[in-house]
Parts: sequence; C-alpha cells; structure tokens
Amino acid sequence: MKTAGIVQDKSREKILGGVDVAARIVLAIPGAYYASAACAMLMARTLPAARLDASLWATILSFAVYCALVIWIFAAASALRAGAVVAAVGLVAWLGAGWAA
Repeated sequence: MKTAGIVQDKSREKILGGVDVAARIVLAIPGAYYASAACAMLMARTLPAARLDASLWATILSFAVYCALVIWIFAAASALRAGAVVAAVGLVAWLGAGWAA
C-alpha cells in the first residue's frame, strides 16, 4: 500500500516537472521575443544617434536582451517568477517606447 503512494507521488512530480519545463519554453520563445522587441523599440527611440543608426544598434542590442531573458527564464526559481519578470520588462519597455515617441 505504501509503495503505490510513493510511485504515485514520483509520477506526479515528473508530470509537474514537465509542465514547468513546458511553461518555461512557452515563456522563452514568444514571451522573450515580444519583450526584446519592446526593448528594441524603446532603444531605437532613445539612443542618441541618427534614426538609421539608432534602429540598427537597437536591433543588435535586442539580441542580447533576448538571450538574457531566455537565460533568466530557465534560471529563475519558478516559472511564475520568470513570467512576471518577462511581463514586467516587456510592459515597462513598451510603455517607455510609447512615451518616448
């Protein structure tokens, strides 16, 4: 009777671990992309350079932002915390880009 409970608990942990990884993957691909795109908009509007140069540098720097967000998503203690950070970065950058326009 006890072994059935232990086996059931271990299979439940595997399922929850798989859900956590799937949530982080979903956060990493579209979530980090949209957040880095918002950061690119903000940087393109606020970098002190000509429009073309600012856009190019913002695009280049957005790849670094994307990489940093993906690393953070998989290094965070929970998928919920990772989602909150990605949402906060994207929202602040999006609002800042709208304000800087």
